[in-house]
Amino acid sequence: MKTLVTGSTGMVGSALVERLLARGYEVRAMARKTSDLTHLKTTDAEIVFGDVTDYASLPPIVQGIDIVIHAAAKVTPGWGNWDEFEETTVHGTENVLKASAEAGVNRFLQISSHMVYGDACQKGDVPADESTACEATKTPATYYDYAKLLAEQACWEYHKQGKIQLSMIRIVSAYGPRDRLLADRMYKQSSFPILFWPGDANPRYAIVYSTDIAELAILAATSDRAIGQVYNVAGPVPVRLKEFAEAIVNARGVKRPQVTMPYSVAWVWCYLMETFAKLVRSKKMPYLTLASLRSIHREGYLDGSKAKNELGWEPKVSVEEGTRQYVEWLRSQKKA
Repeated sequence: MKTLVTGSTGMVGSALVERLLARGYEVRAMARKTSDLTHLKTTDAEIVFGDVTDYASLPPIVQGIDIVIHAAAKVTPGWGNWDEFEETTVHGTENVLKASAEAGVNRFLQISSHMVYGDACQKGDVPADESTACEATKTPATYYDYAKLLAEQACWEYHKQGKIQLSMIRIVSAYGPRDRLLADRMYKQSSFPILFWPGDANPRYAIVYSTDIAELAILAATSDRAIGQVYNVAGPVPVRLKEFAEAIVNARGVKRPQVTMPYSVAWVWCYLMETFAKLVRSKKMPYLTLASLRSIHREGYLDGSKAKNELGWEPKVSVEEGTRQYVEWLRSQKKA
């Protein structure tokens, strides 16, 4: 079968390309002309240029495709204007859906986020499952969350109308090669002689390595049982955020004393970095933002048993092994 992966130069998208090829699928990898194609060119994927915000570029790309895995989105939680999220994540998804349906694509997998649950993930010690109501709202701090929710709604509308067979996965925290968020920030933080931790919070997260996410995505995109279903990407045991930070430090083979920084001090630090980036009109998200600080004080606690019970999926890469692989990959990039 021939599969199209959008967002193929991103962390999850590139892992999908690798795992699909390893399973014997023909892969068409879509990227923008401005994207870094260094990794894609090392694979056997067919590289095509397109942009989800430009509908006219999409119809030729989806011709002859059996499965579309849609991973493209604006992934800068808490940073950016609503117009940017709406154009890329919302209208971009609508464009890919329309082109896929008109081309007669059989299956469509939407890569979504647990952020669509909004505050529903923060209620007590019961993890959110796939039946939990999605409560994401539209505020400057949650544009990413709300855009993903609207993208989901567009997907379900196409499915309900019988235009395409849809499946969906919701990710909390992914890490692995080409990670620009979680592991990248933790690695940079661990470069300081002292590992500062803002406040006393230590939330539970469903932190899953990119290759494990790709395996679930492929199962969800190809299993008949997964049609019309959504699956949380979560292992049987959540990971405390401090545990993940410690795993990064250990993978680097260094020792870093941990010091708790008052939350108010961390807030001022993040505010100053964010304000400076806005003053210089930087399009790149700062290393630390107020949204990233808030995320450290929010749970990402999901029930992933549905994926195990229905599709037989469980993550295989431990945090210790995953962080080791990530650090090795990062070091190899710096030597190249």
